[in-house]
Amino acid sequence: MKLPILLIALVAMVAAKSAPGRMAVRYDNFRIYQLTIETKLQMEELKKIHEHISVHFLNDLGAPGHKYNVIVGPLFHRVFEKTMRFLEIVYDVIVEDLQKLIDDASVGDDSQMEWETYHTLDTIYDWVDQECAAHEDFLDCRVIGKSYEGREIKSVRLSKRPGNKAIFLEGNIHAMEWISSATVTFLLNQLINSEDPEMQRLSEEYDWIVVPMVNPDGFVYTHEVERLWRKNRRPNGYRNDTGDCYGIDMNRNFDYHWGGAGWNIDEPCDHWFGGEEPNTEVEIVSLQNFVSSFEDGYIRSYMAYHAYGQYVLLPYGHSNTEFPPNYEQMKRIAAAFSDAAADVYGSAFTYGASGLLNYVVSGAAKDWAYGVKKIPFTCTVELRDKGTFGFFLPSNQITEVGLEVTAGLKALVNKAERRAFSLKCFIFINLKADAVNSKYKKLYSFI
Repeated sequence: MKLPILLIALVAMVAAKSAPGRMAVRYDNFRIYQLTIETKLQMEELKKIHEHISVHFLNDLGAPGHKYNVIVGPLFHRVFEKTMRFLEIVYDVIVEDLQKLIDDASVGDDSQMEWETYHTLDTIYDWVDQECAAHEDFLDCRVIGKSYEGREIKSVRLSKRPGNKAIFLEGNIHAMEWISSATVTFLLNQLINSEDPEMQRLSEEYDWIVVPMVNPDGFVYTHEVERLWRKNRRPNGYRNDTGDCYGIDMNRNFDYHWGGAGWNIDEPCDHWFGGEEPNTEVEIVSLQNFVSSFEDGYIRSYMAYHAYGQYVLLPYGHSNTEFPPNYEQMKRIAAAFSDAAADVYGSAFTYGASGLLNYVVSGAAKDWAYGVKKIPFTCTVELRDKGTFGFFLPSNQITEVGLEVTAGLKALVNKAERRAFSLKCFIFINLKADAVNSKYKKLYSFI
């Protein structure tokens, strides 16, 4: 079996007994390099570099014309830089000491839930339970399943009146992306407790279904052992020179064009392993069963929150030449999110099909939601930033991210409403009245 990208080797070099409350794996003086890949040859050579140097790629390796972030330990700085110069790959050192960056992304004392620091799973779930108990009149809170290690996967459904359509928010399918669940819980808090008239309107006129933590096992592992962990924690049945291999990239495991494309999705010991077949992970099956438990047509939008890059990624991921039939409308709705989010702090979000903008990869949640469940607007929102901090976004930016995403979400829904109203008027004028509802409901509106 081909050697994986050597996260395990990095762990071996830096692992040590840790003091209580501290991670077992440390990254003192590990650098993050940002590489600009301009040619196919450079990309081919970069994909082989782990055969000679211990590296950890932070991005799926796709096509030339993009920037890629790579973690390199202190023993390999000189040889890595020499290799980059030989390959004529332009690089910048964007982080001198990864451990300091990890330490700066502080975890709160867990006395209460707020959005100035990151929190443990227990604190997040305690807050969810408290909100559910305080608002039993409009919150329906359920455990939709359990993880491989037996942790609960919780959901919250906000519904203030019958007959609403629903918007689905998914968080932390990738363990290391702490800003994901922080943002999703920020949004949920706004929907429950905000005095902003527009947020109150949205909470009245739509149902909101929120799963803030799809990957509880991996998330706990990032807090207690390895901050860079991405997958879930099920032993996947493979071994390499360092021992058993664990986990599946659950956003590569959905049964929609599964296994068709993606960097190292067939490498069991790598971060992006998509499994030996689709729907192998209990967490994914639980999520799919939960979505499928609602009647067809009820959920009108599925939004998965990830880090990083500042994108609104639309279907499809498996192709850069195939697009949904309502792709142009989806782009206009995504553009509204982008414009409104940028108005808050200037964070520019690029929008479009993920296979076209980012990289081609199969088996993602948003594509399953669109292609299998026929939810008319689905997307992956890649949150801050564009690579300066990446997965290790400082905790003092959590509230800013929450505010800009809240603004984007409000604008997105408003744009969808206006598009739906215009479309309904057009159909009413041009079609028989009895055709309005049947055709209109198929044409990708939220309402």
